[in-house]
Amino acid sequence: MKNITYEKALDKLEKIVEELERGSIPLEKSLELFEEANKLAVYCKNCLDTAEQKIVRLTEDGSEEDDFE
Repeated sequence: MKNITYEKALDKLEKIVEELERGSIPLEKSLELFEEANKLAVYCKNCLDTAEQKIVRLTEDGSEEDDFE
């Protein structure tokens, strides 16, 4: 999944959830989609966690610079 953007992963996840909610697909296909959705959810969470860490580092670095002015 490294070649997919957060936005594309989230869009794909939303489409899978919609399909699962309709409930009109066979059990085996539902399980496959659920597994894919779980992987996409983990990927999206990791992307958000990484972004949050970057923001924290940037704001911490920025606040240190402000202290020296």
